[in-house]
Amino acid sequence: MNSEFFIYNPFSRFLEIEGEDGAEFLQSLITNDIYKCQKDNPIYACLLSPQGKFLADFFVIKQSNNFLIEIHEKYFSSFLSKLQLYKLRSKLNFNENKNISSIIFFGKQDYKIDSEFVSFKDPRNNNIGKKILINTKDKIKIDNIIEESFIKYKEILTINLVPFSPDNLEENKSLLLENNFQNLNAIDWDKGCYVGQEITARMKYRSLLKKKIYNLEIIIGEVKIGEEIILENINIGKVISKVNKNIICMLKIELINKKSENKEEIKINNSTTLKFL
Repeated sequence: MNSEFFIYNPFSRFLEIEGEDGAEFLQSLITNDIYKCQKDNPIYACLLSPQGKFLADFFVIKQSNNFLIEIHEKYFSSFLSKLQLYKLRSKLNFNENKNISSIIFFGKQDYKIDSEFVSFKDPRNNNIGKKILINTKDKIKIDNIIEESFIKYKEILTINLVPFSPDNLEENKSLLLENNFQNLNAIDWDKGCYVGQEITARMKYRSLLKKKIYNLEIIIGEVKIGEEIILENINIGKVISKVNKNIICMLKIELINKKSENKEEIKINNSTTLKFL
């Protein structure tokens, strides 16, 4: 596989938040610190329910005095509805920008784009590429660099234990700490209150986490998404994501953590061998 390539993200939509109250408004809602967001340093964040359940994840990019949100199309409408609900008397306008396309670039070469809007290293993990936003009408031009499919991007996320939220998380059910968001620069533990903050902080500081996601590789056999994982006649969790031979499983911490730390192989369901990554 070529180590230098790019991938178009066909699922991103973009929402512009304009108005003098933008920063204060977002700071009261999202899990990350909006005041750390700069044009050359976008942030990754989530919106939660008051009960601390996942509703959406997204990137926030600073634009002069305004903000640009890149969010998966699955969440766009419900996210916008939530913002409008919380807006009250804030001096804000919400507008979709349909002229931006999202690209993920892997490689060290210089590239040429007719009119690059903004580019930044993905803040979630150092191994999952550089994000480039361009005008939808433009084309990316990189000598000898091939375009890969979006499935390849999902595989890279899986290997690096970065959930692809539309596939891996359930709206209004999933919890951030069970899904590794505390290790993806999605939560600022020092900022003030935001929606769902109390529940999220309680899970962290009172050590209430009982299960979480792990990434594994299939060595022998096969598994399916949603399949329960039985180890030594004990149900330890289930498969929530699979791309080729790489999987993410939600597993009970007390039953599996030492095996994970030692990168052990485990034989499950009497026939399949998995290895912790």
